[in-house]
Amino acid sequence: MVISGIGLDLGAQMVKTVEVVLELKASGFIKSEKVTRARVVRGIPSGILSCEIDDSVNGVLLPQGVYASIDEARAAILDYWVRCDAALESEA
Repeated sequence: MVISGIGLDLGAQMVKTVEVVLELKASGFIKSEKVTRARVVRGIPSGILSCEIDDSVNGVLLPQGVYASIDEARAAILDYWVRCDAALESEA
């Protein structure tokens, strides 16, 4: 294993490294006692902001893409959780 200045070089592959810039927790979903988490992460060294989601609901698309700001990525996560709650409610 060779340690480079930015990431770990494991031969032909590079370890994906991200900085967690915001972590959110949600609970109280309809028909669920689940507590879930999501994060806004910044890629190293790219600086690209994206979302990581711990749990999903069938039929609800995950937040995808690159975000221009932490606030934009946070809004995508919050919107995702609203859509998850609506999907759980419609299953009743």
